[in-house]
Amino acid sequence: MTLTYRDLLQHQSLDKSFSYGQDQIILYALGIGLGLDPVDERQLQFVLEDNLAVFPTFASVAAWDIAFVLELGIEWPKLIHLSQGMEIHQALPLSAQLRADNRIVGAMDKPKQNATILAAETTIRNADGGAVLARLQASYLAREFRVDGAPTGRRPAGQARPERAADATVSIATSPQVALIYRLLGGRAKIHSTPSVARQQGFSGPIMHGLSTWGHACRAVLQTAGDDDGQRLKHFSAAFAAPVYPGEALTTYLWRDGAAVQFETWVLARDKLVLADGHAQLMGLE
Repeated sequence: MTLTYRDLLQHQSLDKSFSYGQDQIILYALGIGLGLDPVDERQLQFVLEDNLAVFPTFASVAAWDIAFVLELGIEWPKLIHLSQGMEIHQALPLSAQLRADNRIVGAMDKPKQNATILAAETTIRNADGGAVLARLQASYLAREFRVDGAPTGRRPAGQARPERAADATVSIATSPQVALIYRLLGGRAKIHSTPSVARQQGFSGPIMHGLSTWGHACRAVLQTAGDDDGQRLKHFSAAFAAPVYPGEALTTYLWRDGAAVQFETWVLARDKLVLADGHAQLMGLE
């Protein structure tokens, strides 16, 4: 049966239940490298139960459900995560029962690549009262997957970075074990854990999860512009430009304009841009 564009836009998963507690919050923090310096109090607030704080990008895994996209008939190894964004409406509590609504909100046919770019949106609500906690936006490239009637064209160009030198530069080490930790949050594709599989895909070894790199970059933003206070973050987004190998250092360049921050993240050892078109919005910087 041919999947039509109209069918695609009707694909949704509503009111699905999720839950989490402090263990998941701490595991996520470890999965984005927090606690790598075990005497840094700024990091320990996210990995110790006493006065535990929720790192805001935890929203990206609190109701993570890649199966919703794969149900379209896409093979997981042929699905490439292109970008991720989030809007925080309320700070996530230390534990919660959640309801999540997933929708496909758009697609773009890429006939020369025999592929389709998909845009998905997730709304996360607190089951107790129904308040919206966060909205997530993701885009994917689905290889060898086509949708009848999907529009063609190019993805909108990102906002150009400022011409001036970066206002701040932050370098963050990644752990050689980071992908083995992050996979416990749900991303168990073997390209992140099994050397032979990674080599078959053209890499020299297992690669980090893009969302882990994304979370590391958020650490750089909050460290520089947010006083390490996750509750100040309202928006965070970036495009995945290249994979990162566990153990590589990430260097993030930041440009500030009031409450807005633009950023990009590099692996300087390979002169490789890994996160592009980064944007963050924080409270208290107006």
